[in-house]
Amino acid sequence: MRFSIITPTWNQAAYIKDTIDSVLGQAFGDFEYIIIDNCSEDGTQEIVEAYAAKDARIVYVREPDHGQAEAINKGLKRARGEIVCWLNSDDFYADAQVLTKVDAAFHSDPAAGLIVGDAWYCDKQKHFTEYNPSDRRVPDWVIRRWYYIVQPAVFWKNEGALLDEGYHYVFDWKFFIKAFEKHKVRYTHEAYAVYRMYEDNKTGQNNAKRKFEIYRLQKELGDSRLNTAWCRHVYKVYQKAEKKDRPGDKHRVDFFCKVLFHLSGKRIVSF
Repeated sequence: MRFSIITPTWNQAAYIKDTIDSVLGQAFGDFEYIIIDNCSEDGTQEIVEAYAAKDARIVYVREPDHGQAEAINKGLKRARGEIVCWLNSDDFYADAQVLTKVDAAFHSDPAAGLIVGDAWYCDKQKHFTEYNPSDRRVPDWVIRRWYYIVQPAVFWKNEGALLDEGYHYVFDWKFFIKAFEKHKVRYTHEAYAVYRMYEDNKTGQNNAKRKFEIYRLQKELGDSRLNTAWCRHVYKVYQKAEKKDRPGDKHRVDFFCKVLFHLSGKRIVSF
């Protein structure tokens, strides 16, 4: 089997049809599609079961989990494909040729361990809002400071690697830091995925809990005391702003984050 595609989900009935349709509509058909459902109660189960009854490539697992990282790990442990990826249940593939393009990219560069494509952001109504190139023309080390790739546009060779379930917001970032350091990365400059960006999803929330995990990850990596201290400062500002209901404090520190990001050559970052 060539591909294993994993979709973790929980109460995403409003979006998951787009996700499933984009997978089952792929011209390259040699894949299994593993959907891990944390016991959704909004109609997700009925939607997935209806698709699974018509397509044997769908493996539907419905059971409790302790977060997205655990759900994805369940899928990774089941994955039989040579190439793996995960596609969240509010995202979707850019077109029907994505797996065909990824397969060709791996064949044309056998040394590559990861293929990274471009991605679009869209809103809840699927209106495209921003284009994100895969290669930001940055040195290899930048992935340790700035999470510049878009996760659903990344595919990698299946070697059994798992996510760190101790993180809730930045488990994917940590995963790809390790993967980028271990394997050759190939950027293809083709749009593979559409990432639905809105306030309710994890990235859109951008709250103190997420800032704390960024600080914690930078501390764990141990690359820069200065950057770690800045990430801690940003987390503290967010924490106080949320406690005192002062969103303006967040906006101000976000502005300084962008300024320092550019002035420091991407060495001081808290995105």
